[in-house]
Amino acid sequence: MVDTALKRGIWVLCPLLALAGACSSSNSEVKPDGGGGDSGSGCPGAFDGPACDPLAAYTEASHLIINVTWPAATAAVAGSGQIHIWGKIVFTVNGTTLSGTLQACGITLPPTMLNVLAGNGMLQIEVPTASWDAPSMPRFQVDGTLSGWNVGGTLTYDYAALVGLTLDNPSTAAWPMSYTGITMTNDAEGDDHAGLTSIPRGGTGFTLPPTSILQISRADQLYIVTRQVTSAMLTRTSCDQTCGTATFAHFDNHVVGCHVMGATDCSPTEVNFIDTNRTIYEIAGATAETKIVAETATCADVRAALPM
Repeated sequence: MVDTALKRGIWVLCPLLALAGACSSSNSEVKPDGGGGDSGSGCPGAFDGPACDPLAAYTEASHLIINVTWPAATAAVAGSGQIHIWGKIVFTVNGTTLSGTLQACGITLPPTMLNVLAGNGMLQIEVPTASWDAPSMPRFQVDGTLSGWNVGGTLTYDYAALVGLTLDNPSTAAWPMSYTGITMTNDAEGDDHAGLTSIPRGGTGFTLPPTSILQISRADQLYIVTRQVTSAMLTRTSCDQTCGTATFAHFDNHVVGCHVMGATDCSPTEVNFIDTNRTIYEIAGATAETKIVAETATCADVRAALPM
């Protein structure tokens, strides 16, 4: 984990599918006391309700809402906000066993306020919405159980999600200290860049991340890789909806490349500067909600079914 104030505060980078709790890897970006839990899900209380028709297979939209804080640092102002992450899960059901695949469908990050050392203004990283429906976007195995189909019944499931890279043991592998330790990358959205392309917001009030402390040049594209290991604990609140909490064993990212505004791709030195200065969130808690959607639902449909 990056441990200087500058390295904790400059850039907002977040992995794509969900956020953090207790971590076992030594440089995970998750605080040991973070994650979801029992601090209030914001969901209706569990209750006994009508029976719902059992399903052999179904597709659902998922929406994770993560409360985060970040500390003041040499180049950044302390703050708090929410991260929103959407996914599409296709489940098959065998008795009380769930199995399926998850596709990432969107992420919204809070802006970070920078101080004079980082050039003032706000920094916000965005992934283009069109990227999520790209045929090359990865899918992840999801495994879980359900207690039954009645309203008030419970569901649990977990998954390990890698975007832009491959690891032999995604749930347990140590996370490299540097982006140079990422040896197996892939092109998540098929745009001929390793990792997932994210775009720092520009325009009034927003600034692009500098590629060195001298701020001579700035990056207008960041190529990121992420790892997230997540569990959800849900209660059925209607026949087609659930709500509950999420916890996270790992939440890691690296910047494996970037593009200099008005020029070419970043040099290794510039990539290393941005990578070692990525923001680290502290997770205060996370909730999850799901809603059954059409089998043909796109990522745009998923985000519309469970909006912010």
